[in-house]
Amino acid sequence: MRLADFYLADPRLVLVPIEHLTPSGTSRAFAASVVAQRGWSAERIVLFDAGFARYWARSEALARRTRTWPAPRLRHVAVVADPLAVRPFVQLLNSSAWMLYDCDLDPDLSHPELVAYLLVVGDRMALSGEVATAPLHAAAYWFERSPVERANFSAAAARSPRPDAAALRALAAALDWLPGLHHETLRPPASSTAQRTIPGTGLIVPRSLEAAPPALVGECAAAARGALATFHSAWRRPDRAAVTALVDRLAAVAPRLLVTAQRGRIVWDPAVPTRTGALVRTLREADGVAVTAIDEDLRLIDERSRAFHAALVEPDALPTADAAIAQSGYSYLHRTRRLIAYNLHEPGMERLHGPTLPYARAMLAARTVHEWAHLAVEAGWVPLVVGARELADRAAAFAVEVDAAVATAPAAIRALTAADVAQLTQGGESLGRVLARIVLDRVPDYRANLVGRRFLDEAEREAYVRHNVRSLRHEYPPARLWPMLARYLYEYQYLRFSDVEDARTYFLRSTWFDRDFLETGVLDNARFDRLAACVAALCDGYAVDASRFVSER
Repeated sequence: MRLADFYLADPRLVLVPIEHLTPSGTSRAFAASVVAQRGWSAERIVLFDAGFARYWARSEALARRTRTWPAPRLRHVAVVADPLAVRPFVQLLNSSAWMLYDCDLDPDLSHPELVAYLLVVGDRMALSGEVATAPLHAAAYWFERSPVERANFSAAAARSPRPDAAALRALAAALDWLPGLHHETLRPPASSTAQRTIPGTGLIVPRSLEAAPPALVGECAAAARGALATFHSAWRRPDRAAVTALVDRLAAVAPRLLVTAQRGRIVWDPAVPTRTGALVRTLREADGVAVTAIDEDLRLIDERSRAFHAALVEPDALPTADAAIAQSGYSYLHRTRRLIAYNLHEPGMERLHGPTLPYARAMLAARTVHEWAHLAVEAGWVPLVVGARELADRAAAFAVEVDAAVATAPAAIRALTAADVAQLTQGGESLGRVLARIVLDRVPDYRANLVGRRFLDEAEREAYVRHNVRSLRHEYPPARLWPMLARYLYEYQYLRFSDVEDARTYFLRSTWFDRDFLETGVLDNARFDRLAACVAALCDGYAVDASRFVSER
């Protein structure tokens, strides 16, 4: 499979990928591909590029002036053809993708001002996980928009048939008062009298406007509820025949898996395959299309599990799972049964309602294989191949680079991270040594990937990589910059399993790494490359023992 096929593999959407985006829009190569294969017009490409360029330039300008505005970063853009085909507001590829609709790029309906705003508010939704508050929290975007720009946005909002178009129209009406808000750095109030602030945004609400923001949030919440209700009602058709077919197949075939429900309760067990009552009760109100998707998911888990075990010389030598293993995800290894479990109530998945999400089945395959591969690692089948002394030397080389980076970091960075560094090094080791150990603690995951790639097709590998290479800002406070660096350098190695040609640019521009580490002077380009090479060398210290496998998929 070519990467171009991955971008267009799901008929429900076009994925404009990170590696084909720049601050001015999409690449000419991708534009030509989507014109030829999906019938996009030249006008649609121009509209997309104009909107993306405005988003980037305006977000860049705001981020340079205030810490409360997120800097732009490259994310995939998933353009959905049929609004009823994909659940609204979903964060595809682990929050690494915006979601637009075909109508947003229709030159007869839309406008670059609408596209730019949708990308801006999409950033806010990805940061907070909230839909209804995002338009209010992005209010600073409108401070410097001209009357013509606002009018163009409002006209496009009035024409838009998006599922949540009511929110756009509510925002258009709010443009009469939104620019009247203050901001702690962009537009400080003239008076020091008590005014309400909106935490995390820098926004300050004058007393004269106190009622307006909650009203806007309420209208946006109602629009979101309406969009979700429309989507769910379109698929709300229980199918008892599909349920019967599913449970009958499970009873007859007894695949190697568990089906679980809330709190991990097992509702179907291959040890008693004809005991299907709990599963039938769980599926009673499921949408018919969801039951079909569940059946396909379970077939995939069984297929990949059987293929994995068939490829092992000694499948019975796999160890039991660690008791602390996570019991959640697309699929997971049950901690006591040494079987892959599939939770019908997995948070965020909505597996009982509507069609499966784009890329979910590819991720299900990747996760299933990855879970089995971890047992292969624990069995010792991805051993150290360079010798303990050599690995220690490689870890020491990494530590030297880290310690040099810390010593030459800007004074403000060293002050910001001093307390965390003191805590990490209280045992007497240098920070570089500590971070080297952190990386090595994560290498078993990389070793599992070495096994897993033997059993995954190209689309599954790409979905897995794009799901896992992401921004870590939300997981590490600024004071923990150095541990975040170690994890970034490790996760950068995942791009070795992708067909992305320029992995370095992909990583730097899609995670905020360039802004957090290069632009701040924490690292220069040469040191980043040396650090990345050191971590690659640590990963390369391990290899799959081919004698443990009788075949490859």
